[in-house]
Amino acid sequence: MIKDTFRPVRLKLPEMQEYIRLFNTSHTDKSRETSGTYERALREFINFFAADRNFLFRVRDVERYKEHLVERKKMKEVSVATYLTAVRRMCQYLVDTGVIEKNPAKRVQGGRRPTSHNRTFLTLEEIDSLLDAIEVDTETGLRDRAIIRTMLGCACSELELTRANVGDLQKIGRRWMLYVQGKGKSIKDEAIPVPAETVKALQRYINARRRPVDTGEELPADSPLFVSYSNRSRNERITIRGVREAISLRLKSSGVKKGRDRKLTPFSLRHTAGILLAESGATPEELMKRMRIEWRPTAMLYYRQKGQLRSTEKEGSEQLLSLV
Repeated sequence: MIKDTFRPVRLKLPEMQEYIRLFNTSHTDKSRETSGTYERALREFINFFAADRNFLFRVRDVERYKEHLVERKKMKEVSVATYLTAVRRMCQYLVDTGVIEKNPAKRVQGGRRPTSHNRTFLTLEEIDSLLDAIEVDTETGLRDRAIIRTMLGCACSELELTRANVGDLQKIGRRWMLYVQGKGKSIKDEAIPVPAETVKALQRYINARRRPVDTGEELPADSPLFVSYSNRSRNERITIRGVREAISLRLKSSGVKKGRDRKLTPFSLRHTAGILLAESGATPEELMKRMRIEWRPTAMLYYRQKGQLRSTEKEGSEQLLSLV
């Protein structure tokens, strides 16, 4: 157990319930899904708080709550991490509002974090094969090339791609940027630099969606950046499932799958982007910002695989990330 010098603070149950209510209404920058997760997790905490009767906002108290989640509730590590994150954020709210002096939950780790990625990456030769196998004379082909380029060049997640609009791709000064709304966010507050080759792929796809009857006018800024071409949802915003199906189909048809159905997935494109960034000389801080990663150990996983792509040895590989 961690020794601490946290000043004990005793709150009555109604007071704790009110502080949690205020906390739940305070994080307006979070998505509805994230807010719902916090509320569900803190319901378990308030049950523990009421039964424990000795939670004084010390490190030992948070560790006791963690033991409750593991031993009494039989939660898996990933769930323990989620529930402790909610308590950590709630305690920080109490610090910010002057109820407690320090955040004891910062000193207690959640479930064990992975030490390696469970997805493999694409080699540079496989990237070439994947892109070369996609037709450029159909909107579907242009869309899939643009999706793959954006995941590789911008390290975008499937969720970020589905939320992106045409107007989110903007030229700021001499550089193209893509504004994204990441996981747990309610607004598009992250601007990602877009490599030149990715910009070309995106613009070619956007231009192909202009019909002759449109007299060449620009697509509305709030139009989805990527749309579906299935019979059921044609020209509607593509879903995460749609992104995964499109990429999986291209991975198979290009021949790069090679029996790696569970290891080589759409997420492998983002994973490949992380290794490319590490090999390009990006610092961990730069990689975290470029990939929207908040936890440094997660970013360091990419540096453990640095050199496996050998991207510095292949001519032209810098175009995948080049911003010029």
